[in-house]
Amino acid sequence: MTSKNLDDEITDSRLARYNAIQPDIKHYLSAILTPHYPTLFQRHSTPGHPYDSLNLIDLLHDGEILCRLGQLVSHPQNPTAKFKSSSMAFIQMENISWFLQLCQLLHVPHDEIFQTTDLFEGKDPYQVCVTLMSFSRIVHRLQGDVFSEVVGPKQVRVKPTIPNKPRSLRQ
Repeated sequence: MTSKNLDDEITDSRLARYNAIQPDIKHYLSAILTPHYPTLFQRHSTPGHPYDSLNLIDLLHDGEILCRLGQLVSHPQNPTAKFKSSSMAFIQMENISWFLQLCQLLHVPHDEIFQTTDLFEGKDPYQVCVTLMSFSRIVHRLQGDVFSEVVGPKQVRVKPTIPNKPRSLRQ
């Protein structure tokens, strides 16, 4: 019997969370994008594999869906407008980076933004979901008419109360 190290356990935990949230993320993307781009998801389907049966990472791999999502955001310096459809790896990675730049412009917390390799090479699929969940909360707050749905847990806005120190510990 082999024992797992901590890295393996963390990886397994993140993969389990990814597998649990993946259907919700795909539903969110479809609900937001289909009214604006009716054939977008059909282009990612094959006769034996409709888009909803595809792995989220495979669906987002070329950056098109991310850029189309980003293009719905009203921002004067929206980098996702630079999207190019291509089968060339460096163009696909550039498309992903346009979306990540938009996330930074929208003030998605830095620790919640995935790295290009997390998506393109499938290094950390759960981090991609974390970014999309955070993105959905922010754009829903900014443009609720376009981004009518939010995916993932709700953000806590009330800070927890911190109890006072006991008198004996105060200086």
